[in-house]
Amino acid sequence: MTRIQHVTLIVDDLAACRDFYVDEFGFTERRVEGLDYPGAFLVVNENQELHLAELPDGPPSFRGHFCLRVDNFSAVFHRMKELGILDVRPWGRIRELPGGSLQLYIRDPAGNLVEITSEPEDRAGIDEAIFTDQLYGGEPYRYGDGSV
Repeated sequence: MTRIQHVTLIVDDLAACRDFYVDEFGFTERRVEGLDYPGAFLVVNENQELHLAELPDGPPSFRGHFCLRVDNFSAVFHRMKELGILDVRPWGRIRELPGGSLQLYIRDPAGNLVEITSEPEDRAGIDEAIFTDQLYGGEPYRYGDGSV
């Protein structure tokens, strides 16, 4: 196996979720004809896609997630905080990993958990306000009160 081609998320409002990923992350939609369910195929980059399917599968997973590595972690943090969709319940507050990457978690409009992480080499350019924000957890691998 060389790469993941796509991830499929089950959503309860296809338009809202499609608009979220297009507006907030800049994905583009690839039109696919003949689906036997309401769906959207979003292009992440030339090798990867996010597929959305509006199916009656029940609630999303509490901790199951996929991860997006972003170029501007600071901008994404501030935007997601503004939207009120940061979620520290499943995996804890924002934290720095041993290699210098930062990670946070958000919920999309359907409640799917999405991890957002920075490039390790971008550590020096991270907005210092993030490190004093109440949502910053500090030490790597600490989840909330220390429990998983």
